Amino acid sequence: MTRINLKGVKQLTRFMSLGLLVAAASCDTEVINPGPIDARFLDDPNAQAALANGAGRALSEALNWTAYTSAAIAREVHPSGSTGSFGITPEQQRGELLWDQVGTQWSTAHRARFLADETISRIQSYEPADQDQGVLARAFLYAGYTSRLLGEQMCQAVYDGGAAEGNSSSHLTNAISYFDQAAALGSGDVATAAVAGRASAHLMAGNWAAAVADASSVPAGFSYDAEYFDIGDDTQSNRIFVAAKATPYKAHSQLYTWIEQYNPETGGVADADPRVSWRISGENGDAASACCGVIPWNPQTKYTNDDSPIELSSYEEMQLILAENEIMNNSDIAAGMAIINMLRTAAGVTTEAVPGTQAEAMTLLKREHAIEMWLEGRRLPAMRRWHQSSTPGDLQPLEQVSGDEGSGSHLITRDLCFPIPEGEVDTNPNITASDVITISES
Repeated sequence: MTRINLKGVKQLTRFMSLGLLVAAASCDTEVINPGPIDARFLDDPNAQAALANGAGRALSEALNWTAYTSAAIAREVHPSGSTGSFGITPEQQRGELLWDQVGTQWSTAHRARFLADETISRIQSYEPADQDQGVLARAFLYAGYTSRLLGEQMCQAVYDGGAAEGNSSSHLTNAISYFDQAAALGSGDVATAAVAGRASAHLMAGNWAAAVADASSVPAGFSYDAEYFDIGDDTQSNRIFVAAKATPYKAHSQLYTWIEQYNPETGGVADADPRVSWRISGENGDAASACCGVIPWNPQTKYTNDDSPIELSSYEEMQLILAENEIMNNSDIAAGMAIINMLRTAAGVTTEAVPGTQAEAMTLLKREHAIEMWLEGRRLPAMRRWHQSSTPGDLQPLEQVSGDEGSGSHLITRDLCFPIPEGEVDTNPNITASDVITISES
């Protein structure tokens, strides 16, 4: 079981310490870690901003792990040999998410859930006059995004040592409830992000009417990000960027991925697209990979530094929801393609002709989704949704499961979500190995 109830306060105070130390550093450049802070200090209303910042930091850490690992499974990146701390395991290279390799993804996501809930509870325990409603709205927003991550990425829900549920839908229900609160209490970008986050949670839950209503209200140009930091600490940096650094990892490449065709240096068939940028380095990865031996290291350049943010919600994502609704639910291919082509025009790339069939239109939409949301930890959940609903349209060839470790995408299978980890089964008396579900395509 993810034993965070007893450890959560210590972790929470660690995040709070960071917030307090940042303030202290503005007047004294010599910063000394004071160690754990007595939990009673968190009952002080002055702590609520630090509490919310800690919940946001935990969300970023959870996204860091799921976004990177799921990118390998979705073939947004291809392993270039490393299997170390920032590498991709041989099993993940083949498309497998094994229960003895996903403990960190599970624990960081559930710690983020606990910290957000704890933050909300503590702020609501203050006297009404002492509650900062703006901070509380942010806490609800972080809780919403964390529950969305759990609902999208995990195969099943488990709460604080309880039994395993048959799927992860209760996390999506919780996400919608949290986003409701954030939208009601918040203002500006927080309120808009709550509506956008809620739209995507409704979509994953299959509530198209609610998803479309929310997506329609998000204004052009909107974006809301998870933050990372360039402070010399890999754990607080953008993990996707760090894994592709020249020193020491070189853990993944764009070779053998659908992104490969989007670089004019390769003579690819597609136009150069600024949304899926990468470079040819002339160097090799740091080790031989299981499928292909030594792989040229051609890293992504969407993220350019340790502190590059990862988008949580955007106007473009909302437009893709509207486009898919037109194609799939309204059978209006032309209307859906008009939205897709609007996004392409805004990115400075060529538009597509309106296809004759729904399946052809969905193939183009799935490609546009892959481009717009590349490396944001959202591609594998979309694949899961399309697979479970038997949505027509094809993925791009190098996204598809080839069934052959030596050719194509080099995926012999694709696990579409993270299973309950072995550590949870070993420590949770309410779960046995037979309760663990894996959702896969082959």
